[in-house]
Amino acid sequence: MAAGCANGAPSPGKSSRTELTFLAAAPPRVWDPAFIHDPLDQRIIQQICPPLVSINSADGNLTGILARTANLNEDGTRLRITLAHGLTFSDGTELDSAALKANFERWQKIASTAATPSAIDTILADSASAPLIKSYKTPGKHVLDVHFARPCFAFPDALTHPGLGVLSPAAFGKDSTEPVATPIGAGAYTLEAKATKTAPHREEANTTRLKLRAEFRSERESAAASASATHSESASQGSPDYGRDSNHDGGVPLRPAPAEGKAPATIAFIHSSLSATPAQWLASKHDNPMHADVVDAVAAKEQKEIAQAGLRVMHRDPFSVVYLGFNHNDENLKQRAMRQAIVQNIDERQLLKDQFPESTLSANGYTPASLGVQPERPAIRDEKATTDLLKTAKYGGENIPIAYPTGVRLPYFPLPELTAQGIQKQLAEVHITTQLKPMHWDTEFLPALLEGRLTGLFLFGLHGLYRSPHDMLARLFSGPRPLCNARLTDIPHRLDAALAIASASQRRETYRNIETDLIADLPLHPLLLPASALGLSSDVTNYPLNPYLEEPLELVTMR
Repeated sequence: MAAGCANGAPSPGKSSRTELTFLAAAPPRVWDPAFIHDPLDQRIIQQICPPLVSINSADGNLTGILARTANLNEDGTRLRITLAHGLTFSDGTELDSAALKANFERWQKIASTAATPSAIDTILADSASAPLIKSYKTPGKHVLDVHFARPCFAFPDALTHPGLGVLSPAAFGKDSTEPVATPIGAGAYTLEAKATKTAPHREEANTTRLKLRAEFRSERESAAASASATHSESASQGSPDYGRDSNHDGGVPLRPAPAEGKAPATIAFIHSSLSATPAQWLASKHDNPMHADVVDAVAAKEQKEIAQAGLRVMHRDPFSVVYLGFNHNDENLKQRAMRQAIVQNIDERQLLKDQFPESTLSANGYTPASLGVQPERPAIRDEKATTDLLKTAKYGGENIPIAYPTGVRLPYFPLPELTAQGIQKQLAEVHITTQLKPMHWDTEFLPALLEGRLTGLFLFGLHGLYRSPHDMLARLFSGPRPLCNARLTDIPHRLDAALAIASASQRRETYRNIETDLIADLPLHPLLLPASALGLSSDVTNYPLNPYLEEPLELVTMR
């Protein structure tokens, strides 16, 4: 498991620097967690309005952020959530069961009816968009019971999804299914300034700035002190199935508050268009307009430059997958023989050079290896000759585009252009003609991916948002807007059915069988299980690294 802090002991007393700076790509286009698909924008919004719980990077168990418990009853049809006491939103209103109920009602409406692609469609609705939630009860000021229309045993894990960031109901617009304009959350930070553009160096217009809430630390300490009272309140409701969770004690530990005077007072995300190296950003003085304390998605060759500058690189364990997508409306690519010819001539090992950290692996399936449901063997390549496959597909040398994102550093995809170039070169060796199609990440590629408008071949990745295979498989192959447009008749229904399986081992076996069948049909090709790396300036002494990208920046310490 990746280490959770940077090397170097923090100095005693208060930090001398109070601002933490991040190198970022384009500014967020949406400020509502339920509608953010970009993992970089999710990092920003999670500091303002985090979800109820997170995943502990040390042991994989749940850690409370806003909630003290999140338990299912025996038949998987009722979720009981107990909030930590004494927490408020940044507008001063209390985070209680009424506010949480309003969030769940909004999430359910968005997942079932919203016209705009949301990030939570596959959590709160099935493949036919049927709502998951049937009703609610509030047996206590800090206790909410969510009653499901059907069993859903994966839901407690899904509560870590950044799209389920809790907002103050005051932030909702008249139409609650529309994205909020300004997030009001119960996180450590508030939004002080929104960037409106990218620019080479730091300036006011290209800087998103967050400010530490003055009351945050005292609220967290109060919540921790009242944890035993929270446990007593939930237990006193008299439910015989109280306490059903992975910890067996009815509760999860709350995330600790930062030490006094240690949390960064402000966080600045610099949305830069400059093509400088990460080492240049990290090594410059902190008062330089071209300085950053943290640069994420550092490629392998860039890590060497950072090390040569005497700075540190931290590595996350893999919890992402990079895919080669096929548009199944293409006359060539809709034929399995053509897809097979492409796949068996891609050497993933060559794609790793100078791009991904050494711990990156070839992918056998569509989900991270740590979830334990990838097929036992990579049954992807046939022994049939490429020439025979191309003849079966009636491929006549037509030019096939390869779309890939530009203008962005994604944690799972540091240098997409080099990956696309590598695939183009490998396919040219067997006379498959391709044309590179660079597309700007936030204005072209991501909207086209979400709306199913990418043609030919396309390179993209997914980061796991919660610890269940259902997360990625449903986003790829189910719901109203699957990322893969293959015509799969039974996969969405099998994914729906898996949620109702009470046994964790049987659920895993079901997902493994689904992956095995998908691999045989090749609707898209899983390329890599990428590790990710970030570089730190010499001023950062502690960074809360997490393979799930849920990294609370109030726990960063600086010299």
